[in-house]
Amino acid sequence: MRITATKDNLVLGVTAVQKAVSSKTALPILSCIRIEAKDNFLYFTGTDLDIGIQCYVPVDIISEGIAIVTARHFSEIVRRLPDVPIEIHHNNENEITIKYEDSQLVIKTLQDNDYPNFPEVIGENKIQVKAAVLRNMIKQTTFAAGNDEGRPLFTGILFEYEEKIIRLIATDTHRLALRQGTVENNITETGSCIIPAKILNELARLMHDDDDICLINITKNLISFKIANILIISRLLEGQFPNYRQVIPNKYNLKIKTRSKKFQESVERISLFTALNDNSNTLQIQINENMLVISSQSELGQGYEQLSIDAVGEPVNIAFNARYLLDAFKVIDADIISIEFTGPLSPCIIRPAESENFICLLLPVRT
Repeated sequence: MRITATKDNLVLGVTAVQKAVSSKTALPILSCIRIEAKDNFLYFTGTDLDIGIQCYVPVDIISEGIAIVTARHFSEIVRRLPDVPIEIHHNNENEITIKYEDSQLVIKTLQDNDYPNFPEVIGENKIQVKAAVLRNMIKQTTFAAGNDEGRPLFTGILFEYEEKIIRLIATDTHRLALRQGTVENNITETGSCIIPAKILNELARLMHDDDDICLINITKNLISFKIANILIISRLLEGQFPNYRQVIPNKYNLKIKTRSKKFQESVERISLFTALNDNSNTLQIQINENMLVISSQSELGQGYEQLSIDAVGEPVNIAFNARYLLDAFKVIDADIISIEFTGPLSPCIIRPAESENFICLLLPVRT
């Protein structure tokens, strides 16, 4: 293999696939990146057997070939190269040579026949969705997923699809986020699967153009996302996702509307008074007529703030985890939000006042 490339393209390829490379593995080959020169492109591939990412960038190819390089070492070198034409030459099975200006670096390589095959996902369900829509859906749901590897199902996102609609649903059992979006094509089948949240976060990171179309394919145990010059393939999580529809209240006793930013800023200030030794970060909310009072008291001191709101329904006193409230506010793209309460010990629903596409359900803290 002999190619000439720009530094920017090499960095782009390495950065795209590096998150799929295993950092802790007993198999040295899984800590490597596979680079292959063919058809006027350099293909970068990384995998840990659960997730695989492939990215291709344009290069000038003198001769085609494959090389397996240690991901961490190769990426550190590439990022520190000068912004000049870079020549990469792999002339035997043990090393590649990187030449630039009057300089030369030599990197040891591994055998390419030991590198795992990149799986091909040929699914019946081809879903086309705009990058801007999918990235926003990911942002508005993955924050609510769990991070306890002992409960892997809750580290995943339920993905539902039907006709022109897709939904992402996440829950850690203390909160739930649901975001619905429309697709660019008619989906021929109705179905669902559970995608690891970390895969969707990585996909969102790799989306650069809002107008790009992401093509999604699904099989029994794999899902693939193809967007621009990047392909991501991941194993699906197995198990039965909780019936989220059962926990979403279909009626409320009190509904309020308020400005999202003002509410968020008040919660941020009052949360500074939550107890140091209380992981629930509890703050109290009291609503009576058109006035909302946020308060907290601990060994640090006490504070409260009043907000004018539009309210319809019965007064309520309720307590919430401040961090969970803030997480919801940060992903709502709306100036005005509505919050629906069903009682002091029942979940509330937070949503944009003018949209039905997103909801966040929060369980109160028992005090």
